[in-house]
Amino acid sequence: ERSTWKIISFKQEAFRCRVLLMDAVCGEPFLLKEWTKVDCATSMDRWMHIRQTQFITFAWSQLETHIQKGITGKGVVITVLDDGLEWNHTDIYPNYDPAASYDFNDNDPDPFPRYDSTNENKHGTRCAGEIAMQADNNKCGVGVAYKSKVGGIRMLDGIVTDAIEASSIGFNPDHVDIYSASWGPNDDGKTVEGPGRLAQKAFEYGIQKGRGGKGSIFVWASGNGGRQGDNCDCDGYTDSIYTISISSASQQGLSPWYAEKCSSTLATAYSSGDYTDQRITSADLHNECTETHTGTSASAPLAAGIFALALEQNPDLTWRDLQHLVVWTSEFDPLANNPGWKRNGAGLMVNSRFGFGLLNAKALVDLADPKVWKHVPEKKQCIVRDDTFQSRPLKAAGEISIEIPTKACAGQTNSIESLEHVQVEASIEYTRRGDLHITLTSPSGTTTVLLAERERDTSSNGFRNWDFMSVHTWGENPTGTWTLKITDTILTWKLILHGTSEKPEHMKKPRVYTPYNAVQNDRRGVEHMEDMLEV
Repeated sequence: ERSTWKIISFKQEAFRCRVLLMDAVCGEPFLLKEWTKVDCATSMDRWMHIRQTQFITFAWSQLETHIQKGITGKGVVITVLDDGLEWNHTDIYPNYDPAASYDFNDNDPDPFPRYDSTNENKHGTRCAGEIAMQADNNKCGVGVAYKSKVGGIRMLDGIVTDAIEASSIGFNPDHVDIYSASWGPNDDGKTVEGPGRLAQKAFEYGIQKGRGGKGSIFVWASGNGGRQGDNCDCDGYTDSIYTISISSASQQGLSPWYAEKCSSTLATAYSSGDYTDQRITSADLHNECTETHTGTSASAPLAAGIFALALEQNPDLTWRDLQHLVVWTSEFDPLANNPGWKRNGAGLMVNSRFGFGLLNAKALVDLADPKVWKHVPEKKQCIVRDDTFQSRPLKAAGEISIEIPTKACAGQTNSIESLEHVQVEASIEYTRRGDLHITLTSPSGTTTVLLAERERDTSSNGFRNWDFMSVHTWGENPTGTWTLKITDTILTWKLILHGTSEKPEHMKKPRVYTPYNAVQNDRRGVEHMEDMLEV
């Protein structure tokens, strides 16, 4: 499970909710605690006044899309891969989809969770509630896509094998549109683990054949190992090109204590933070409600709900269309007070803590409109290797630097002009894996940390054919010399470039970023943020 904490409810007096929201959904008893969705103000609580504008990015945009346009996730099917789903919960049952559900722990069609004295198996129900809780039924709250259909795959309440993971990831791909997963390898700061052979095949099949060939959408929580010094580049599920890896931001717009840094995170959604920050409200076991859902576990389902809105708007979106939409519409400004932001060679703001920024539901759904969106060109893959490369001994207190010139397969059918994902597949030896540090610098000058040190990782196993993946050079032209630097002995490597032979239509004009803090006359935008960018 990727979560644990407690909600701190804010003062209830002197609230002024927008009339539109009050009429539409403020009949929910827990709605004022669903701070990620409601744009309310109080003259007594300054943080709520400040939060108005940052909530517009994620929350008010969501509800404006819901209410004014009638985009509610209707016709979209999401399944939650977890420890079960209390499908008869009052707030979930009307949207429950048995065809998107199965119990792979007990091998039967019913994903109902196993009850125990500690309510251990609450996680899947909480995640599903965030997505599809009913509106205006006087229960827990409102799901992001409250007219979508939701199912549950019970697969974590027992021994989790490669076969169980594969069966879950590949369940009914012609019916299920979005798979939401808030789990992964142990977030202990010393584990390196990815999908097994069968699970990897399930990912590939879903991408190639799911949703009638448009590709299944896999949403993955980026992990809660921040306090243990963990790094999600060692998590092969979030590090996959096939998943949309989602990190968290606190109520204050900060990187929470549990969040992990890595180069594969695509975007961010709100969740819990410090003890004084609010947590996430959702459905809970025994037909109850919770105010204590937390961590990246809570962020991923919110993202899945937003993606359901986009798929209702445009059911023809491919899996790569959706990733491009996330990259192009996520906002860095609400998170700009955090260190680590850099502008890549394509003019996109990116951060190892947040990916391309906070999800903006309205911007994403608006751009997804089939009258506006042009499908991205066909995906190409160009592999760059040096067959004459020989392992080099590491000098004391030094690093190995490998220059990789490439024409990005120019003149071939798989030539690449505009990048998406970049992978470095490497085998590395070292006596203490946690001391490894790997960076990759693109021809445009964008330097990405592919692996940071992990203090708790004392393993001497190194890495064997591990794919280190980055999205930080998205949109750049890969032609030129790449530089790979590593503080260790590298045995083999290859650079795998993913992208298109021509620029996608939406990228032919520069990305324009909008400041979101106008309420306090704090128009901190990109032009004032140069001193916070990474150099």
